[in-house]
Amino acid sequence: MRKEPLCYCGVAADLKMSRTPTNPGRRILGCRRYEIGEGCGFFRWVDPAIEEEHYKTLLVALINKSDRCHCQRRQGRPKFRIAAIIIVVVVVLMLAIMLFV
Repeated sequence: MRKEPLCYCGVAADLKMSRTPTNPGRRILGCRRYEIGEGCGFFRWVDPAIEEEHYKTLLVALINKSDRCHCQRRQGRPKFRIAAIIIVVVVVLMLAIMLFV
């Protein structure tokens, strides 16, 4: 069983991924309370730094593309849900009409 390291608050540290151009794709362990402004400042890199600019540029492009795809998927979800609800309502109404006729 793998245990996450604890931050200075005594809470299990979160594993996140850097999305900055200087450290793209590099994994970070940090305090979970950081984003709400109450963090203890715990921060540790998990992966070594990438030295080659070519790989950094490639990773930044892949991360940006992934973010765009994720955003587009989120925008399509409400339309799918509405269509699914309409289909279910139509099917239920058709069944009700067939039963009472």
